[in-house]
Amino acid sequence: MEPEHPAKPLSDETWFIAFLAAKGFTQSGPNTFTNGKATVEVDGYNVSAHPGSGDKSWNAKFPPDKESVKLLLSEILKMRPFLTDADLAKERVEKDRLEKALTGIANTIKENPDTHSGNQLRRFLWSLYNGEHLINLYRMTSILDGRRGAWVAEVVAGAFVGGLQEGDIKRALLVAGEMKRWDEEKPTSEQKERIEEAERQIESLLKSMPPSFTHVELKRAREALLAVKDALQRAKEGQEQQE
Repeated sequence: MEPEHPAKPLSDETWFIAFLAAKGFTQSGPNTFTNGKATVEVDGYNVSAHPGSGDKSWNAKFPPDKESVKLLLSEILKMRPFLTDADLAKERVEKDRLEKALTGIANTIKENPDTHSGNQLRRFLWSLYNGEHLINLYRMTSILDGRRGAWVAEVVAGAFVGGLQEGDIKRALLVAGEMKRWDEEKPTSEQKERIEEAERQIESLLKSMPPSFTHVELKRAREALLAVKDALQRAKEGQEQQE
């Protein structure tokens, strides 16, 4: 049986040197790599990462497995203290674009909350904020003009990469006046009648439909409508008591 050969030190592995090079680090000594700000020191499979800004250093002993080393070190180097000045500048540009997009959406809603596009943008912001509204993004892009569509795309991209924070969305909702409208918006008499008619239609279907998956789903829809009616009634009674 062949004796096992000990793993080479990471600093001698070509894949490790190439991996750090892709992260912007060049070899500045036999066991040291730097990106001009942060430093990575290697001793066998022991790695120390120093941000170079007085922040906490990270020390770890990695398993002798290439993919594990790449994964773990990538997570460390993604932390904010290890970002280069170029990374931080890029982050600021992306944040500025996201902020302009949110401001544009908020101002559009503020100025025209009840237009078709205004309503779509309102649903969009609330969907991001509390997940209670479902929207069709494809349909939305066909309704909005190019400028507003670009704002939506920028915000969606920010949400996917983690640049969009709950506080950002809440601030946009406040600027748009949506937080105030949330409690004040009440259905019209016509909309209430449509809710009543929907309930009557569902009741009629339930009486004529045999037991089935559709029957169960219709019962759920009826229960949801009853919950809506009950919530509206309680809100009305609360408002009357305040008056």
